[in-house]
Amino acid sequence: MSVGEKSVIFLLGAGCSCDAAVPVSKVMVEKLEALLKKDKDYDYNDKLYSLYKYIRCTMEYGNKLSDQETCFNVESLLVTLHMLSDYKRARIYPFIKGYTDDLREYAGTNFESVNKLIKIIEEELPKWVTLPSYTKAKYYNNFERFQKELNFAIRIFSLNYDLCLENNVKCKIETGFIEDRPWDGDRFTQSEDDEKTAIYLYKLHGSIDWERNDGQLRKSAQSKIIPDIIFGTDVKFQAIDPYLFYLYEFRKYALASEIIISIGYSFGDKYINDLICQAMNYDINKKLLSVSPTDNESEEAERIRKELNLTDASGRIIVEKDKAKDFLEKTLTVKYIEAKLPQTDLPSQKEWGKAAENIDGMDKRELYNVCYDNERRNGTEIGYERFYGCGDRNEI
Repeated sequence: MSVGEKSVIFLLGAGCSCDAAVPVSKVMVEKLEALLKKDKDYDYNDKLYSLYKYIRCTMEYGNKLSDQETCFNVESLLVTLHMLSDYKRARIYPFIKGYTDDLREYAGTNFESVNKLIKIIEEELPKWVTLPSYTKAKYYNNFERFQKELNFAIRIFSLNYDLCLENNVKCKIETGFIEDRPWDGDRFTQSEDDEKTAIYLYKLHGSIDWERNDGQLRKSAQSKIIPDIIFGTDVKFQAIDPYLFYLYEFRKYALASEIIISIGYSFGDKYINDLICQAMNYDINKKLLSVSPTDNESEEAERIRKELNLTDASGRIIVEKDKAKDFLEKTLTVKYIEAKLPQTDLPSQKEWGKAAENIDGMDKRELYNVCYDNERRNGTEIGYERFYGCGDRNEI
């Protein structure tokens, strides 16, 4: 099968930047603990570290009670902290008698220590993912190599805040920004007519070089800014752009794709998982390729199936146990992707000839059904322009 313009999309998780020395969530937890115990730049006290330990232990205990395998990480911690901070606005608040004495002791009467802990994490996280040099992330330039081989623009959806991709490709990337103007989602549509656009980049959780002022989002070259990034798996997709727009775009292209390639994604994000599950259920031939180091591919595929809440994956989840760097440098080629695409039966040359011979007696919708698979696989409008004088199947 040929790789068409919409055949493949990429989803990047934290593991994709791990080889570039950007810390994954587990390492961020270690950095946070070291900071809370030793660093004197902040006005810390024993209660703040005790609050952190109390919340972590309680979360891990709760996971065991509910038989959840969710790992404790910075994002799950932030979800819990935000929920505690906003507890009075929760709908169930009138039904709650009170919180434990231990929590009130550590958090303070008005949970002021909870807000302090949130502020610390949100200030430190951008520092953790900002690299002094992006040389180690050079393997990201293989996305550009793949795009040139494919000869179509590719769409990359990233859950990361870092700038590993932007600093390692020379081709034109559409991000919705131009010069010092505010973010504009219309640019993604306008760029479809620009042959120079090689990569469409959707940063689903924001970026360390985004700054929002007076409701407008712009890119900033300054280092000391408050970046517009979203924390916490349950609060990520706010009803503001670009996050809402990116979520819609991911859904649209996941549904249209034949294969979704996730690199370094742990499948711990409910929103993303729900959209992947929806796309996999929409097309029973769609494939999901997960690139992540593992000792057992079959067990990892089953874990992913459960995380996505898929009833039956039927061999459609493929696990490539490479590190991101190795996969991008040594494995990712058009030929490799072609071999992974769904193998469906397409019309034979004889069937194409028969369709052409009987064109005058065929209903347009009937011919559409004959032509559709070939168009979908090859990213062309073959059949439509040839038989109807139009290049858009929506005109049928």
